[in-house]
Amino acid sequence: MSYLLRWVIVLAVVWIAFRLWRSATRRSVTDRKGSTTVPLVRCAHCGTHVPAHEALERGGQHFCSLEHLNAGPRAE
Repeated sequence: MSYLLRWVIVLAVVWIAFRLWRSATRRSVTDRKGSTTVPLVRCAHCGTHVPAHEALERGGQHFCSLEHLNAGPRAE
């Protein structure tokens, strides 16, 4: 086998091993963190869904911005 072909094979094996290792470590980090889903609430004015921790609340209703909070729920 030629010298160059040996180096190509070695580099390919190292690259594959690195990709497998990186894939395995990413999966384990995600599993340790648990769920990454964030609860969403619907703006009572425009209907846009926003993360619950970012929403403004008044009277049990959620709003996406201060403008919509001041305007109140949209009459339908």
